[in-house]
Amino acid sequence: MATKSHELASGWTLIAHRSYKLFSNENLYVLIDQDNDVAMQFAVRDQEFEVVSSNWGLNFKMIPAFKTIKVLNVPEEDE
Repeated sequence: MATKSHELASGWTLIAHRSYKLFSNENLYVLIDQDNDVAMQFAVRDQEFEVVSSNWGLNFKMIPAFKTIKVLNVPEEDE
């Protein structure tokens, strides 16, 4: 799985497949998937990670000790 690391505000990091796109407005973020759908809208502040909304199929884990959010979804290859 080819991933890309994105530096976020307050020392947070997002790790996701390279096909995902990330857009931000200060501490608020929108993660767009390979189909150009909003996968997750979230905010980070100091020690807080808040999911505002997310796609029903999005799998992710948060590692608070490292201020890391890792998206576990891998896009299906077009056949």
